Amino acid sequence: MALFENYARRIDNILAVLKEYGISSVEECKDICAEKGIDPYKIVEETQPIAFENAKWAYTVGCAIAIKKGCTKAADAAKYIDPRKE
Repeated sequence: MALFENYARRIDNILAVLKEYGISSVEECKDICAEKGIDPYKIVEETQPIAFENAKWAYTVGCAIAIKKGCTKAADAAKYIDPRKE
């Protein structure tokens, strides 16, 4: 199922990164966040209703990676949620 624009072209690279963190799919990222009571997809949607699906899933993936890395401070998590924040 295509979750976002150019899914077929992008998913292999995304999965390679997720594998580094022990995550098997983009959908699992949403579950990881939900276990912590966080819904980044919904947060993006509510913050910017016209946001593309790419953004919603990118933040979900970034949040899941931050959770897996054990981030407990927003500044640390931001490095994984939006790598441009370094």
